[in-house]
Amino acid sequence: MKKIKYYTLLLVLLTGFVSTSCSDMTEPETKEFDHVGGFNTLNNAKSEKYYADLRAYKQSAVNYGRPVAFGWYSNWSPAGTYRRGYLTSMPDSMDIVSMWSGAPSRFNITPEQKADKEFVQKVKGTKLLEVTLLSYLGKGRTPESVYQEVEKQAKTEGWYNDEARLSEAKKKARWKFWGFNGEFNSENHKQALAKFAKALCDSLEANDWDGYDIDWEIGSGVFDMDGTLSSNEHLIFLVKEMNKYIGPKSDPENKGHKLICIDGHFRSLTEPLDGYVDYWIDQAYGRITNFDNYNIDAKKIITTENFESSFASGGQLLRQAASMPSNGYKGGVGAYRFDNDYDNTPNYKWMRQAIQINQKVFNEWKAKQSK
Repeated sequence: MKKIKYYTLLLVLLTGFVSTSCSDMTEPETKEFDHVGGFNTLNNAKSEKYYADLRAYKQSAVNYGRPVAFGWYSNWSPAGTYRRGYLTSMPDSMDIVSMWSGAPSRFNITPEQKADKEFVQKVKGTKLLEVTLLSYLGKGRTPESVYQEVEKQAKTEGWYNDEARLSEAKKKARWKFWGFNGEFNSENHKQALAKFAKALCDSLEANDWDGYDIDWEIGSGVFDMDGTLSSNEHLIFLVKEMNKYIGPKSDPENKGHKLICIDGHFRSLTEPLDGYVDYWIDQAYGRITNFDNYNIDAKKIITTENFESSFASGGQLLRQAASMPSNGYKGGVGAYRFDNDYDNTPNYKWMRQAIQINQKVFNEWKAKQSK
């Protein structure tokens, strides 16, 4: 009976359908929840049990209990009855989602976004991450007032149209705000990065996001570098400082913490940051990740496809979902701009299949371990 319950629950969670009562666990219903404008309107004992089971399923991924379903969400616009832009329209069994469209603060989030976000986090148990192409000290946390003061001065003194001078003045104002004196790789530089690390984490807490996804693509044409966060050494120091507040090292007893993920060019970072990062996200994009090539436990690696270009065909997503390392199991599978998959028939066609395959190969591996 226990195995039947587990199998049925897994089937329910991966397809987004409602399960029946315990006495009917072997005969799952195929009645979908009714959505209006992206929100679930069914409020009864059956739906409450479904969501409780769904949250328990999400919890089973904590501490690498199973592979996760991951994605970067690119068009968050929950408004009206067309559901494409709703987080609530994602497959229920999405575990972790990076907000590529932005992670607004509590001061500028719309009522529709707030309701959509809270339903997905609190009712469905999905973790939502802020994600940034991190490339300089203060990115995403420098108050606009710092730049506005420079612009005001530039207009007053007549050099507002001098783009080079204005950009340099804004940079120096930003450095001053974070306490950086311009001496690179000094103790002062570290102090400024430490201040930035705390601000990153404090903001996540204040705005109720579930972690931070660092998009690390230094050397690939990132245009806003200023030398303050442009080397592996800088990032290593920053991430270790962040672990004072969020990430694995902030939670030695594994009671639960906000996540730290790194995607992009991370091969040289896995060893020095081993134990400081929850998931390493491989932008495999059109290929199959060779998990054995990384000097890190494969269960911390998520392999991803690019649905900016291959959402119609699914690209290599299903093969990535089926792939496994030679030892153990992978961290999960996902896609960049996976919300484009909503436009397929049925919606999220490829992602739903990938979630099923992702868990199927894990369960097969797990079954072999008990023999």
